[in-house]
Amino acid sequence: MTEKTVLEVEGLKKYYGMGSSFLGKLLGRQEHLRAVDDVDLAVEEGEVLGIIGESGSGKSTLVETILRLEDPTEGSIRFGDDEVTAYSGGDLREMRQRAQIIFQDPYETLNPKQTVFQAISEPLRNFHDLPYEELEEIVAETLHDVGLRPPEQYIHSYPEQLSGGERQRVSIARAVVLEPELLIADEPLSMLDVSLQSGIIRMLNRLQERIGFSMLYVSHNLAVVRLVADRIAVMYRGKIVEQGPAEDVIADPQHPYTRALVSSIPTLSGDRERVLLPPPEDDADVAGCQFAPRCPDATDHCREAVPALEHVDGRDVACYLHHDAEEGKNEANEQIPNAPAVGAE
Repeated sequence: MTEKTVLEVEGLKKYYGMGSSFLGKLLGRQEHLRAVDDVDLAVEEGEVLGIIGESGSGKSTLVETILRLEDPTEGSIRFGDDEVTAYSGGDLREMRQRAQIIFQDPYETLNPKQTVFQAISEPLRNFHDLPYEELEEIVAETLHDVGLRPPEQYIHSYPEQLSGGERQRVSIARAVVLEPELLIADEPLSMLDVSLQSGIIRMLNRLQERIGFSMLYVSHNLAVVRLVADRIAVMYRGKIVEQGPAEDVIADPQHPYTRALVSSIPTLSGDRERVLLPPPEDDADVAGCQFAPRCPDATDHCREAVPALEHVDGRDVACYLHHDAEEGKNEANEQIPNAPAVGAE
């Protein structure tokens, strides 16, 4: 783990028990929902990693497990130099001072009985013994930073007096007031009108530039993620199926699921061919690749064995079709004789 790595996750799993079917009980086999299934990822200092996938892909469970809002079933979570997988009590509280989250729904994340000042100052009061005047000054500065100006217009308001966009800005202010090392944004735009989304994105970019935090940005909308992320990790049914630099993933997607997501991004010319997939089968019992039942190119091998996430040319891809294609390229290159040097006899 390098000095610049803020977060490193290895082999992370979060399974939920679902009881057993009659056959499962007969065979002594427990059934599970594999919400997060053997995930590896790392976030470098100042980097934004976008996590993209459809609803139910495991994105939110992943970040909640990373923050230890959910207990992991298995795996390692390292925050800086600290292994936090088994943290509890005071250690967990200290870790959460350094890592904060913005939740999806601004209507449910704010206490209706707290003023804006009380909501934003609460993290400060939890970790620092500051006089009221200093708390008020910090809260006012943070409100200004998130675009709620003039601060005195909002600081003593209650959530019911604010619009949805204003509530989300208050939620963001509460998350950044401690100037965390890692900020997790879990679908922060999905409850907002499209007209407000670009303003929130620009504001998050400004905050990151000023504070310097790393960020995990979770969304089902690849068109939004491409605006904020340095790298993108694509999740499907609890697994990362592709990961790499944002522009590379969007310009040249390698996994068939990623190609389908990219095809849904509108273009000015309108000439991008949309990849239409059959709906997911919620109860599908798949021994191999989880995407195989929806993949138009799936083979028997895909259905029988789980592909590993392999690193090739700066990209991680879990797809036998991609692996076979890369092996074919390598074999072809090995068969091409070296050209003689210019001027050689």
